[in-house]
Amino acid sequence: MDTITPFFSLLMVSFPEAVLVASLGFLLVGLKPWWRDLLIIGVLQAGFSYIIRLLQVPFGLHSIFEILLFVLNIRLVTRLPYRIVLLASLLGLIFYGSVETIAVQFMLHIEGFSLTDVWNNNSIKIIFFLPQALVMLIFIAACKAFNISLIDYTQEYNRSGYLSRKEFQDNLKVDIVNKHNLFIFVVVLLPLLLLVILNTTFEAARLNIFPGEHFIIFNGLMGLFIIVLTVLSTVAVKKIGQYIEKEYEAKRAEENLKQIKQLIDSSRKQRHDFHHQLQTIYGLLEGGSYERARDYISRAFGDISKTAELIKIDNFSIGALLYTKIGLAEARNIEMEIAVECSLKEIPLTPHEASSLLGNLIDNALENVEAKAGESRRVKVKIVREPGAYVIIISNTGSPISPKIRETMFKPGFTTKEDHSGLGLSIVKDIVSKHRGSIAISSDTEETTFTITVPLKKEVRLNESKSNGWRNRKLSG
Repeated sequence: MDTITPFFSLLMVSFPEAVLVASLGFLLVGLKPWWRDLLIIGVLQAGFSYIIRLLQVPFGLHSIFEILLFVLNIRLVTRLPYRIVLLASLLGLIFYGSVETIAVQFMLHIEGFSLTDVWNNNSIKIIFFLPQALVMLIFIAACKAFNISLIDYTQEYNRSGYLSRKEFQDNLKVDIVNKHNLFIFVVVLLPLLLLVILNTTFEAARLNIFPGEHFIIFNGLMGLFIIVLTVLSTVAVKKIGQYIEKEYEAKRAEENLKQIKQLIDSSRKQRHDFHHQLQTIYGLLEGGSYERARDYISRAFGDISKTAELIKIDNFSIGALLYTKIGLAEARNIEMEIAVECSLKEIPLTPHEASSLLGNLIDNALENVEAKAGESRRVKVKIVREPGAYVIIISNTGSPISPKIRETMFKPGFTTKEDHSGLGLSIVKDIVSKHRGSIAISSDTEETTFTITVPLKKEVRLNESKSNGWRNRKLSG
């Protein structure tokens, strides 16, 4: 016989349950639980649960009403922004619901009770709550001991642990959880919470303690939730794609800034050395060594003009790569000529693709020339824009490529050199194929040339075609 009153049951279950869920929710969003607020939340939530049971809310819907009141409860007591209240509530409820699902099934198996006994007997309900409370306490202790939080946007303000209430309020104006990423959090977390509710409802329906008319109401409400979640999930997927694109653009901008810094540092070094070069030239002229002075000026001018031309390139990743390859060619005593005869703003290659394509082709050219003896050791790089495409031409004066090698040189693993992976030209081929481009090779005893054609993006080609058509009409008129 059940000797425990419903009120005492709510005090022993609903009160500590609300305190534990709220406490864990706060910790998971990086906030230190405020015990006075937790006690008030627990008392109010126990009162809400008692009222809902007195009103005999249809089975299944009472859980939804209690969840809504729980969120409102935390908002009213803590006065925290709704977005933080919602995240803390969802995280706490999801963890507790998962623990409850496992713990109840375990206790039913161990104790031999049925779910009907648990639902109708307050004493058994308290016994079943104890292992759930123990697991939640372990979670809470672990979060506090190791500063664990799933959403750590506040951690940047407090490196040593969770934020206190005062610290959080002081930094609230820079809270980065806005309405846009809150939407994604809710769309991800809400289905998990509904799964927990549906699992409990399924068990109740299976044991025939779910009245038929209540099930019809609950089923209709769940159908409505599923429709809403389907729409929200579609919007969330689009937003996630936008965020990924923005993150990629930010990384690309960061990479460009690093490459700009490399070019600026190079220019500063040349400017620093320019004073010493002038002194050397002055000394040669004073000594009457006019030919040597002219040769020295020619070499110095060539070095400075190369960097100046690279700085003018409007694609910083390509400019930085070419500057690095110039230094590599100089170290190997190879003459390297670079001519970028167009803007590279609309080149369809990503910075990573451009670096891989140009880097592998130039490295192959340098290695081919390095193996050749004599004075004719030269590599040329030329980038031009033709109607509808960019054309990259890389030539070298190394040994010619035989027709037999041309047939297999783009296959993964192919190499004629020791200690090489043979993946360079294969990567080049993959990048060109991805952009539906083409590779042409010409090779004889004097020069080997790779000509890469990369088509413009469709929208750029259309704009270019319209521009050319307008220009032709204007000339003909």
